[in-house]
Amino acid sequence: MLVAYGPEGQPVVAEEASLEQLLRWSHEQQLRCPNCRGVVHVRGGPSKRMQLHFAHMRGECAWSTEGESVRHMLGKLTLAQWLRAQFPQATVTLEERLAGPNRIADVFMRHPDGRRQAIEFQCAPLELDEWQMRHAAYRAAEIIDTWIIGSNRLEKQEAFIEAILSFAREIVFLDPLLTPARAWLRWPVTRETVRMWQNGAQQPPALSGWVGRLGFGATIVGDLDRLRLTTRGTFSHAERTALAESQQILRKMEHASTLDPALFEAYLATQLDEEAIRTVMLPLLRAYLRDPDLLRRYNYGRGQWGRPVSPADQQRIERARAWLRTLDAQGFSPERLRELLPAIPLTGPYAALAGYLEMLLALA
Repeated sequence: MLVAYGPEGQPVVAEEASLEQLLRWSHEQQLRCPNCRGVVHVRGGPSKRMQLHFAHMRGECAWSTEGESVRHMLGKLTLAQWLRAQFPQATVTLEERLAGPNRIADVFMRHPDGRRQAIEFQCAPLELDEWQMRHAAYRAAEIIDTWIIGSNRLEKQEAFIEAILSFAREIVFLDPLLTPARAWLRWPVTRETVRMWQNGAQQPPALSGWVGRLGFGATIVGDLDRLRLTTRGTFSHAERTALAESQQILRKMEHASTLDPALFEAYLATQLDEEAIRTVMLPLLRAYLRDPDLLRRYNYGRGQWGRPVSPADQQRIERARAWLRTLDAQGFSPERLRELLPAIPLTGPYAALAGYLEMLLALA
């Protein structure tokens, strides 16, 4: 266990107290189990290459979690620190025994407005019936429970993991043994969403991972600090938010009958910097709206079969080349323009813009 009661009955967290002080209290038998009130002792520490924790003499306490892994202990500490950074006004405690659901929450959080959240870090297999019982007990006590799974179960096809996904529509796996701690955010997505991601320019998340009967699984992998827990018990991630926003815009673009500069700009804002949008993409859209036939009629400036380019058409081509030279002087060389080309979504009427830019690059 990571929490014990000290001489004055105050909770003591193993990693947050002086090792010298803990060893003295342990020698004086002044550390008590927060559940059975029996004597516990300090175990582990840097010199023993083991997570610092408290332990009974074997078999003394029915609530004992002394058989837990280093992964589980370190994960609870990591999650507590993660939550304290996000909710400085809340009280975050470890291994708190809750009378209502008759549970010891791995990490427990009390908000100033009275809301309560329990975060369970599950590294071992769990029967579906047991998870359902624990989940129902938390909800009956009006405690929002969030389940985070150890990365050792990342690819396990287990009923309780599928149940969490079905209930929350998302799940997080955590590896606290890495520095910094690494998290996998996974959620189910539909075939339509996958198709839209493939038509868009934004790099989609990895389309892998088991989500049971819920469809495709999308996974974002990164440092735990990039992930946030909401007071509703759900997770937020900037990358997933950007994906959702671009998906909404793509859906509008796909069903548009005409090109909309404002919609095009809103989509590009999730992909490119403002300079590229203002200097290249929006002028490109305006040029296409003024002269859409340049793509179809002039065959990249070589004229149609058996018909040479007219003087008027040649002037239009030269104006396009002059614009490309201006872009080059502003730092947008043909090579950089080719790098911008994938940012144009291949959907609805906007797909023609990609061909239009390719045509202009051929003129260069």
